[in-house]
Amino acid sequence: LGNDPPSITSYNTFLVGPSNLGPTLPPTIGHIVSTSTGDIYDYFLKRKSAHTVSEAEKLIAIMLSDIAKGQTAIVSTGKKEAATAFKNSLLKKVFVHESMGKFINAVRAEGGVEVVVITGLLEELGQFGQYGGLVFELFYRADLSAFG
Repeated sequence: LGNDPPSITSYNTFLVGPSNLGPTLPPTIGHIVSTSTGDIYDYFLKRKSAHTVSEAEKLIAIMLSDIAKGQTAIVSTGKKEAATAFKNSLLKKVFVHESMGKFINAVRAEGGVEVVVITGLLEELGQFGQYGGLVFELFYRADLSAFG
């Protein structure tokens, strides 16, 4: 948790400065015309946010697929369910909106859970925002209602 070595990703690889290559680059490689460090960092944050939202939406897709198959989901949403999973040490990874600061601080203080904080307006965060800005993965399939 937090000790992963730097690596090349789809959100941190981009061309900086004026270039004729910009329009021909694949979507996995970004391009920003500005050379201002502030603009570059803002562009990086925008790409990283889009990447983390897409990762959260992949978890939501897994959850919906499990539900459609009639299985107990390994992914869930909701504050009450997240608190239950956290209290019972079932929480593996959580994508959470920045507005839930109390929950973020509690989970980080305990340690052992990968916390990904997503910034931005919930209504602009697609499916992640529609599900309340909180999606989490459990260590194993469990009916959280049985844990109280």
